[in-house]
Amino acid sequence: MNFKEFVQLSRPVIGGGGGVHRFVRSLFDAILTDAGKDILDDYSDSSYRAYANGNMQITKIAKAMSPYLDPVEFASFIYQVEESAQLELCERFKTYLPILTILNVGEEMADLFANIIREAAGTKRKSSTSPKDDVEPIETEVVDDEHPSGDSTESKKITVIQQQTNIVQNGENNFYLANNGTMNFNF
Repeated sequence: MNFKEFVQLSRPVIGGGGGVHRFVRSLFDAILTDAGKDILDDYSDSSYRAYANGNMQITKIAKAMSPYLDPVEFASFIYQVEESAQLELCERFKTYLPILTILNVGEEMADLFANIIREAAGTKRKSSTSPKDDVEPIETEVVDDEHPSGDSTESKKITVIQQQTNIVQNGENNFYLANNGTMNFNF
């Protein structure tokens, strides 16, 4: 689930009468500690509207907010709405949160919202520039899960890597691994 979907599902239930920009700001405000609330002043109403309709990703604000997330505060925010609204949230979010009930709606929605923000904070912007000079792509082998190479009595060790993988070694024991696809390791 992304932020736009979260807003689309929750706003009709807990959005109140204000504009979408006020609702988005109130969502962010509800999950931040007091120390992080000033971050919200750095963004305009049009930015909050753009976040809600998906015209702008929340990557930048999510990075600023991440150190100040407080899911307990957001759970309290959810529990402050009417019980009928909580039940409606359970219905609307059941697809994304199958274990959602009236008893855990606050915590489950808080965890979901915090994860949306954390995931957005970890998203890197797509760049049209080529990879850095010190990062060399390596070729990878895709191994058949059902028939690994080698003797059939040998223990099954399977490595599946799809897409381009970049590995850079930093020092003797450290390395940086970037993969834009799927990696499966079964040992």
